[in-house]
Order: sequence, then structure tokens, then C-alpha cells
Amino acid sequence: MLTICDAQVCYGAHSAFSHFSLNAKRGEMISIVGKSGCGKTSLLYAIAGLIPLSQGSSTIGGGSTNCSLMFQQDRLLPWKKVEENVMLGLGPESREYAQSLLALVGLGHRKNSYPSQLSGGERQRVALARSLVRKPGLLLLDEPFASLDEQTRERLQEEIKRYVKQHGITLLLVTHSIKEAVFMGERIIVMTPQGLSYETTNPYHEYEDIRSNTDAFSLEKELRLQLGGFQ
Repeated sequence: MLTICDAQVCYGAHSAFSHFSLNAKRGEMISIVGKSGCGKTSLLYAIAGLIPLSQGSSTIGGGSTNCSLMFQQDRLLPWKKVEENVMLGLGPESREYAQSLLALVGLGHRKNSYPSQLSGGERQRVALARSLVRKPGLLLLDEPFASLDEQTRERLQEEIKRYVKQHGITLLLVTHSIKEAVFMGERIIVMTPQGLSYETTNPYHEYEDIRSNTDAFSLEKELRLQLGGFQ
């Protein structure tokens, strides 16, 4: 589905990241963690084609080139209602599906509201629904749950994890939360500006009690060690 070979992104003389390689299978859920400034967001932008690679290659295959990126900022259009923001660029035939996605993120009742009438967390949830509306084969999420309260965050993590699995979507999730990385990712990658520094599979990904499982806690501890105490 996604193949990245020896990729590098530079901004002038500054290298955001280099020597990054990754193979992601169709339907695989991958979490990427790393310290601020290690190039995680730049990696997603390069995969989505928003910025060029300075070196290496990134190829989306598997019969689908439909890639969707959710930015850290919600980037909603303030003059359009919530439902219109989700359906941006789509026709009326997508309305019912857009409404189902708003219901998925708990905002079906706010479809006729404007972004200015929403909280920061609600705006983030609208952006999440918009990232799903085109039924992507590859979904890139950049800190999608960062603005949410704990209860809403955990519920949405469960809903998105279930949705992605049901639809066979390949997921790359960038997060600063190790707990979130372990909950969401079948595979977890620790990224540095020099590339991929550590990678592990997550045997607890399908556990129903993953949030309280002591073995999963051990994996979180190992990831913290790899990140030098980073939370």
C-alpha cells in the first residue's frame, strides 16, 4: 500500500528528517511517535504530496491512490456550516454519508452550526469526519485527538480504530501520546531527525483490556526508554 525509501525533507539548509524508510501493508495501523521537531508532520505532508521529498521516494499503491490527511489545525472554512465543511468538494449524493460520519464523531446534532459556534475539540472532530468522507485507502492523522477531553478522546480512538479496521484503511497516526500510540497501532515507530530509530510490533493491539493490560504497560515503558523519557 505505502512504500517509502530513504526519504528526506529539507527546508533550505535544514533537514527536517532523513534516511526514513517504511513499508505499510493494506489495512495496517501504524503509530509514529517522536520528540517535537523530529519531522513527523513533514513526513505526512510528503506522503500526501504537499511538499516534495529532497531525496528518496514515497509510493502509494495497492490499487488506490486515495490519500486523506488530517492536519493538526482543523482548517475549517468559517463561512460554511459543519456539514458543508465535511462535504467540501463533494456533491449532494455524499450528504447521507457525511451525516453518518458526523454521527460517528458525536456531532450529528451540530451539522448546521458554523465553526465559530464550536469548541476547539468539536472543530477537531469535524476535521476528522472530513478526513474520512472521501473513503481513503490511506489515512494520515496528525495529532487528531490532541484537543479533546479524555472521555471523548478515548471514545473516538475506539470508534476510529473500529472504522479503519472495518474498511481496510491503511492508517499512519502521528501522536505525542505513547498510550495513544499503543492503543491505536499494530506497529509503533519511534522517529528521529535521522530517520526511524526504533520499531516494534504491538501484540496487544486487539486486546479488549489494552488500556489496563499490564503487558501493554511494559510496552509503553519500553517506548519511553527509547524516547529518552519523552511522554
